[in-house]
Amino acid sequence: MHKGILALLLVVVLTACGSSDAGLTTKDLAIQKVNDDKAVVKYGMSREAAEKVLGQGEKAGLGDSFSYSSGVRVMYRDDNVAGIYLTEESESAYETAGGMKVGMQSDEIRKIYGDQALSDLEKNLDYAYDSDNKQFIQGTEWAKAFDDDTKIYLISVLFDGEGSADTILLTDRQMAMTFR
Repeated sequence: MHKGILALLLVVVLTACGSSDAGLTTKDLAIQKVNDDKAVVKYGMSREAAEKVLGQGEKAGLGDSFSYSSGVRVMYRDDNVAGIYLTEESESAYETAGGMKVGMQSDEIRKIYGDQALSDLEKNLDYAYDSDNKQFIQGTEWAKAFDDDTKIYLISVLFDGEGSADTILLTDRQMAMTFR
């Protein structure tokens, strides 16, 4: 009897660990038009390919950043997508590859990306993933030096005063910290 309970407990623990350790890949750093999973803008794609989906952009902000219609902003590095913002205007037009969109509550976002957030504050929820070491970054680990900041993937969500996501950022650590 005790062996059966221990075996069941082990299966539950292993299953829980497997689902929480799924991690993030560059495929998670992508957006698509709502109801059109073929209209995708993803991390690493060329500006030319991104603009086939988004249309012509307008220079905005720091670095090589452009604003597009429907509330999308893209940051480029060497003419390739290195960061994507979804703003309030994108709510009915774009969502992340994982199904997150502006207007969602933090508990809905946690159902998509899990509980291994770097920070979980009233106004923001951040996930950081070290793709070399295949692990989520926790707490003070964010401040340490990494060999390649482009291998640290970040999903960051800012919330309005009512707890709804109003800005979503998909990027790597280098772009998040230096805008390059």
